[in-house]
Amino acid sequence: MSFKPWHLAAMEERGYMDTNESLINRVAYYLAKSPNDTIDMLEFRSACIACNVDPDSFTQEDLEKLQRKLNVLT
Repeated sequence: MSFKPWHLAAMEERGYMDTNESLINRVAYYLAKSPNDTIDMLEFRSACIACNVDPDSFTQEDLEKLQRKLNVLT
């Protein structure tokens, strides 16, 4: 089965692919469900593990992208 470009974009947006952007989105959607106004390191690491993402793989730039994505989602 081949995917059209919009299929791939939708899958990446929702975190169903293993690209860097998709992994950030996957964690962002998980954290957006949190009732907390601020996310501490323990909650971030727990979210990453729950989403099958290595929390140590996040760079400072990735964390900034995650923050921007959370600002959009919440």
